[in-house]
Amino acid sequence: PFALISPYEPLYFIYGTRDGENAKFQLSFKYRFVRPDRDLARLLPGIEDIYLGYAQTSLWDLERESKPFRDTSYKPRLFYFKEGLWRSAGDRLRLGLEAGYGHESNGRDGDQSRSIDILYARPVFTFGNRQDYHLVAAPGVWAYLDKEENPDIDEFRGYGDLYIALQKTDSWQLATTLRLGSDGDKGSVQVDLSYPLTRIGFGNIDGYLLAQYFNGYGESLLDYNRKLRSQFRFGVMLLR
Repeated sequence: PFALISPYEPLYFIYGTRDGENAKFQLSFKYRFVRPDRDLARLLPGIEDIYLGYAQTSLWDLERESKPFRDTSYKPRLFYFKEGLWRSAGDRLRLGLEAGYGHESNGRDGDQSRSIDILYARPVFTFGNRQDYHLVAAPGVWAYLDKEENPDIDEFRGYGDLYIALQKTDSWQLATTLRLGSDGDKGSVQVDLSYPLTRIGFGNIDGYLLAQYFNGYGESLLDYNRKLRSQFRFGVMLLR
C-alpha cells in the first residue's frame, strides 16, 4: 500500500544551555495528492509525484520565567519529488529531484515579521550501496519571488545550500548543511550526528539519539542577519 502522508524533513527535539537553557524542535510531513496505483496517475504520468510539504522549526527559551518561544518558522511547500529519477547500472549511483515553490514566515507582525517566497530545485545524488554506508549529496538552489520584509536576506542565506550525509540505515548518520551568503563572508553550518535507539535499547525503542551543532547567521528567520553564539544541543530524533 502507498502512504499518502509520509516523512519530509527530520522530526526532533533537542536541548542546549549556551546563553541559557533552550530547546529546538522540528515537526514535518509531506502529503501526496494522487496515489500512483490509481487511474489518474496512469492517465497523467508524473502527477503522482506532486506533494504538499510542511515543516515547522521552533526555538524555545527555557531560561526566562514565562518560557517563551524565541521564534518559529512555518514552511509550507508545493513541489515535485521523484526519488528514483535515474540510476546507474548496478545501482551504485542514483539521482532524485525535488523542485517547486516554498514559503517561509515566522507568523509575527510589525518589526519582527519575516517572510520569503522562493522557487527552488534540489537534485539528490546517492553514491554507494544503500544497505551499507553510503553518501548523499543534495545541492539546493533557489530564486526569491518575494523578500520585501527582509530585502537583504540573500546576503546571509545566499541563493543555495549544500546538504551532505554519510549514513547507514540502521547505524550512524553524519549530516551537514552549509549556506553561504551572496556577499561571500556570511553563512551558516549545521552538523547533525544521529544513532538508532534500537541499537541501544535492544530493539525496544524507536527513534535516534541526536547531537546537533549550529554556527553562523540565521538559525531562526527572526535572526537571519544576526550571528549568535554557536549552539550545541542534544536530544531525540523521531525520524531522519
